[in-house]
Amino acid sequence: MSEDGFVTRAVVFPLDVSPSEERLLMSYCGARRFAYNWVLASVKGNLETRRAEREAGVPEAELTPSVPWNAKRLGTLWNSVKGEVAPWWREVSMHAFRSGIVDASQALENWSKSRSGERKGRRVGFPRFKKRNKSVPSVSFVELNHQLSWLHENRHAIRLMLPRSTADPVVKRRRGELAWLHTTTSTRRLYRLIEQGRASIQKVTVAKRGGRWQASMLVRYQFDARPVPKPRQRYGGTIGVDAGVKHLATLSRPVPGLTDYDGCVTNPRALESHLRRLTRLDRAIARCEKGSRNRRRLLDRRARLHGRIAKTRALHLHHLTNALAGGFDVVAVEDLNLAGMSNRKRRLGRALADASLGELRRQLDYKTLDHGSILQPVDRFYPSSKTCSACGLVKAKLALHVRTFICDDSRCAMSLDRDVNAARNIAREATRILEQPAEQQDVAGLRPETGNAEPRPRKTMPAHAGMAAVA
Repeated sequence: MSEDGFVTRAVVFPLDVSPSEERLLMSYCGARRFAYNWVLASVKGNLETRRAEREAGVPEAELTPSVPWNAKRLGTLWNSVKGEVAPWWREVSMHAFRSGIVDASQALENWSKSRSGERKGRRVGFPRFKKRNKSVPSVSFVELNHQLSWLHENRHAIRLMLPRSTADPVVKRRRGELAWLHTTTSTRRLYRLIEQGRASIQKVTVAKRGGRWQASMLVRYQFDARPVPKPRQRYGGTIGVDAGVKHLATLSRPVPGLTDYDGCVTNPRALESHLRRLTRLDRAIARCEKGSRNRRRLLDRRARLHGRIAKTRALHLHHLTNALAGGFDVVAVEDLNLAGMSNRKRRLGRALADASLGELRRQLDYKTLDHGSILQPVDRFYPSSKTCSACGLVKAKLALHVRTFICDDSRCAMSLDRDVNAARNIAREATRILEQPAEQQDVAGLRPETGNAEPRPRKTMPAHAGMAAVA
């Protein structure tokens, strides 16, 4: 939530477009891609020219003037040359070109900040050119002055930005037919909030994902007007979540209607269940001639299948995260290094991508804020799997194929599923972190991480008083 009490959320409406509307949208997406590639080509050529001049010994003051990266100045430069580089620019709306210029400017800014270390995360390279058959067809529109003009009064259509009016009556009639895009879901709730002044549309992006057209609206809500799904039941307390591949998540306690008796949430394995169909489609596409009608049809079938897989995965994740964020006061999760785990083995990486654990964490980030609960991460080096949840004894080694945790202490001798044991330890560690003063909270967990992160110790670390209470 921002300081002024507003939150920004994306609202997606599936579109039902006609063939003529699809052709118009594809022309808009092509214009956006053309402007994007033009900006990258201009900047790249300018950088190479200036580099060659420096190597030739040209003084800095006499170098070729640099091309600006600011979106506004790039738009001015585009307007001065669009008649030469794009003589057909009047056939589409100016918003399509503006969308590509803004996206290219943002990509160049991200690359520059990544080089200088100002941008967090993995270092990004120079932006790549967008190809027609590989990039996602998308175009964005911005209109802040007339909010209700985006939505039709029948609550089942959104407005499409069209080129300026023309004297040709035929073109004018066709533009009137294409002025609205039909939505398969109602926009009534968003229309009401905008009408009351409790929300505003910042940007509308029309894209074709998974073989289907959709409109994604970036909406700025007042915090009390934000869309929050009502939880089925409020349990309260702390819940530990151990995400994995065998089970999508294992909870520290079972939840009726969400988990099984042990607290495990079934992994839908959406990609794995359709992997054979994808393989057959890929083989059929490889046998088709490029540019043929059959190849285009097969590509559409594959895109729709990928869209079905993504939708199935998203439905399971939303069902889980809504129940966790709305049902508990504290949701404890492990801070996993998903990028490092995915790069280790091919099959493991595919299984992790199919489970989409990063999306699970992303949804919990904003849904816990909406529901007023707390998302408490636990450090990845905390030995949640090797620690006994009953007595607190820590094993020195626990192979991954061992799925049952058996405590080495003869007085305890607890036997429990490995993932359930880890979920209980994650919940207990999150409670311990939250009970500490803010200035004393550490990120290493129960003890210095080197005691368990390095592979040298061979002896089990004994439990001491206060580490865990016997269940």
